[in-house]
Amino acid sequence: MKFLLTISLIFLLPYISIGQLSSGFDPVEAHEMIALCNSYTYLKLYNDDKEIIPKGYKRIYSSPVVGMDNKFQVYTKGEIGVLNFRGSTDKKSSWLENIYSEMIPIEGTITINDEEFEYKFGNDTSSNVHSGYTLGIAYLHGDVLNQIDKLNKQGITNIILTGHSQGGALAIMTRAYLEHSAKNKISSKNKFKVYTFAQPMAGNVEFIREYNALFCEAGMSFSLINPEDAVPNMPLSYNDSTFIKERVSAIFHKDEKIENKNTFRDGFINLFEGGLSRTVHKFGKAVTKQIEKELGKIILPEPTGDINYSQVGNLIFLSPPEYPLEMKDSTALMDKNFMEEHPRDENGTFEDKSVYKRTSMSLSHKPYNYYTAVLRKFFPKKYEAIEPKSFPADKD
Repeated sequence: MKFLLTISLIFLLPYISIGQLSSGFDPVEAHEMIALCNSYTYLKLYNDDKEIIPKGYKRIYSSPVVGMDNKFQVYTKGEIGVLNFRGSTDKKSSWLENIYSEMIPIEGTITINDEEFEYKFGNDTSSNVHSGYTLGIAYLHGDVLNQIDKLNKQGITNIILTGHSQGGALAIMTRAYLEHSAKNKISSKNKFKVYTFAQPMAGNVEFIREYNALFCEAGMSFSLINPEDAVPNMPLSYNDSTFIKERVSAIFHKDEKIENKNTFRDGFINLFEGGLSRTVHKFGKAVTKQIEKELGKIILPEPTGDINYSQVGNLIFLSPPEYPLEMKDSTALMDKNFMEEHPRDENGTFEDKSVYKRTSMSLSHKPYNYYTAVLRKFFPKKYEAIEPKSFPADKD
């Protein structure tokens, strides 16, 4: 009998763990999430995303487009559910959401066409969050809660939140919202994990400090970025220490060496922080008018004047993705002297990379190139097996 029980456990053990989200970074989970994030690109370009969807995942819901061109998908794989938030689109409202970067308090009420949305993303009253992404959550939250409830009714309580770019910021904000605003609206059995890619910043250092303590230190939230991608460093972020402000101020009065290349920039921002804050506020008013033209009357809490954002914890840096290389001057291939002076490797690639064009920022940010970068870092054999793919710059 003991022998039979032992044999049964050996065969059942792999299945017992299926559907359980574990603490810590999982390369397989990261690979599957960035693949799902590419669904939106594939559907737009080819009207079919079967090629990119990982084995075992089934899309059970696609939300309607709401607010500032936001939407999300719901997937299941066994006992795991996934909410995949779409990134920025080419619609004006989508970009207004990104640049609506005035920060508002961590807790408050947003009124949209006389309908109130009460939000709370943390307990630290010195925390501030991005206006545009908070407004995005205002439009999405009801459907998000409804879909979580539907997953629960299927017996699914292990849920991953993911997204690329703007979608990543919305995933972070959603996780904070579920913890602080929706605890009494969803089952306490739910267990959430977050994977974001190319995510812009969503709040100030106090907000991020509390978010990190709750989710990153627990190994349940990870952000993957390409260091050559500018978007994860947006909006503005700087060191606001008094020491830096005093050092840079002294530069105007005496000869003093600045060792850190960011010191002058950070100090300059500190010295003129009030002016920058007023500029951001004026810009925010203009953006609000543009949003109201498309969505109707919107009333947000009074801006805090904070303009200093902070990156979320558990950052995982990817190698810059490799793209199909393009010669600066393809006629050089016909030049005998050039070919003799520039050796090539076994694949025909010139060892001197200066003969190739530099990759653009938009290419560094593409969701597909994040997909290949994840493969390159964690699954080199799979990376070597994929065929090079280049999407039109204005199509994803």
